[in-house]
Amino acid sequence: MKPIVNAVTILARKAGKIILQAQNDLSSIKITKKSNNTFMSNIDVAVEDFLVDNIKKLGFDDYFITEEAGEFGNKESKFTWIIDPIDGTNNFIHGLPHCCISIALKKDDELVLGVIYNPFLDLMFSAYKGQGAQLNGKKIRVAQSKELDNTLISASLKYSRKIFNDSYVAELIKLQQQIAGYRYSGSIAMDMAYLAAGYIDGLWACGSVKLWDIAAGYVIAKEAGAIVTDIKGISDIDNLEVIVAGNKKIQPKLIKLLAKHVK
Repeated sequence: MKPIVNAVTILARKAGKIILQAQNDLSSIKITKKSNNTFMSNIDVAVEDFLVDNIKKLGFDDYFITEEAGEFGNKESKFTWIIDPIDGTNNFIHGLPHCCISIALKKDDELVLGVIYNPFLDLMFSAYKGQGAQLNGKKIRVAQSKELDNTLISASLKYSRKIFNDSYVAELIKLQQQIAGYRYSGSIAMDMAYLAAGYIDGLWACGSVKLWDIAAGYVIAKEAGAIVTDIKGISDIDNLEVIVAGNKKIQPKLIKLLAKHVK
């Protein structure tokens, strides 16, 4: 891996200590409800500030897109850092260990680096374009399933009524009889990392997909052999209302299944 990947993983691990320390002192966590009915905490802000400050200390004078602070920095730079300080904040504030730090780097218009770190489980996923994906330093690949039978699928359903018609629910029930089961961790970044490692076979998420949620996972999953597109098969990372991902056999099957029910 390139030295920049190692540098970012070191920062992610240090930022993870902020999250772990907060979980050991729950009284330190202050929660705010945002206008879109999602939650943020003072720990989200602390982690984000730590990452931005320390990326700058590495000598990078770049542009930033972050969940809490928005967009800022040097617009003339060809590099953009995309940061979600805690993807899965709801899990975090409830004490569930399924949340992560997500850091991606875009060069010009192409995502080239992804790092996802779950400090509770000490899972460090990383990838750089053209160099494959790793989990805790070991190479990972997507599962090699060829059919949907007995697969594990991550399905985020919260905003599905905005995208799909009523027949979608019946399709989900029907599919559940075919697959091994649905799994959703509460963090799309975490689930994309799990997909990359072969822990699940496919995923889709609807409506609430933001760039900072999926940018790092996009790089990691792609480098592990996944196909990641919208419901039409278009891979426009900046404009994904629905994200569908899986290996080259499973992902097209999920698109075919879901596309029938789009409004």
